[in-house]
Amino acid sequence: MDNAKQSIWRMAICLSVLRTCLPLDAEAGTFDRAVGGFSDAIANSLDLRPSDVSSVRLGIGPGYSPAFEGSRDYKWHAVPVISLQYRDVLKVNNNDIDFTAFDQVFELGEDMGSSKLEFGPSVDLDFGRSESDSRDLRGMGSVGFSLELGGYIAYVTDRFKIELDLGQDVVGGHGGALMDLVATTALYRNDRFAVGASATLTAATSKYLKSFFGVTAAQAKASGLPEFHPKGGLKNLFLGVNGSYEITPHWSLLAHIGYERLLGDAAASPLIKQRGDANQVLATTFVVYTF
Repeated sequence: MDNAKQSIWRMAICLSVLRTCLPLDAEAGTFDRAVGGFSDAIANSLDLRPSDVSSVRLGIGPGYSPAFEGSRDYKWHAVPVISLQYRDVLKVNNNDIDFTAFDQVFELGEDMGSSKLEFGPSVDLDFGRSESDSRDLRGMGSVGFSLELGGYIAYVTDRFKIELDLGQDVVGGHGGALMDLVATTALYRNDRFAVGASATLTAATSKYLKSFFGVTAAQAKASGLPEFHPKGGLKNLFLGVNGSYEITPHWSLLAHIGYERLLGDAAASPLIKQRGDANQVLATTFVVYTF
């Protein structure tokens, strides 16, 4: 009973911090770059460390990323880490929320350990993009908040995970859908130090790509860019390396560096070809406290 109460209090703390960080005004774009843009890096870094049945992890650190996806200009951000795990049912990593509806363990043999198949619904928050994020977005307008509802399926072993995520905006922000195919592996691990690698291939619908990479007639007139109407397809490939070092049982240091390559019509957009760069870099370091 005491453990259940502690888990409830931990969930309340985590959700309160998340609510405090959520913006209600034009700062939404900055929040999304500082939090949403690093969610996968945070999740992959945390996955390197052994986790309790229930835990709350809070932290902060500097992050270096493009002003917007496809930008040639980079900015430093203070990036919070807000992570919650409740048994094998709920996982929250910043603006990414996964619920496990099915969980089946398979024994692979005495020398190979075990594996697990899991799937369930997911919720992702995308706070859009503000025209004020960069001078290169002049005339492009802003992309509003999106609530992406979908699901995931994952196959997990002791050292490897492959996951497929699907999400559709249901509130008319970007109006589209995304599909992520994610593979992560542990390259080295001991009691305190771990290094892993990850790869993510993302596809998007035409509505999503039009919102972030398309140029309408009105935008062309306001921005000076030629009209561009992208079709759905591959959006980007992301490769990352994650590290984790346990300083004490409660304090950890996490690090991530990644490379993204825009693909297809995202890379062909005049916004990217004339004002941006299809090659993107992301780096961050976090100090994290585990309750």
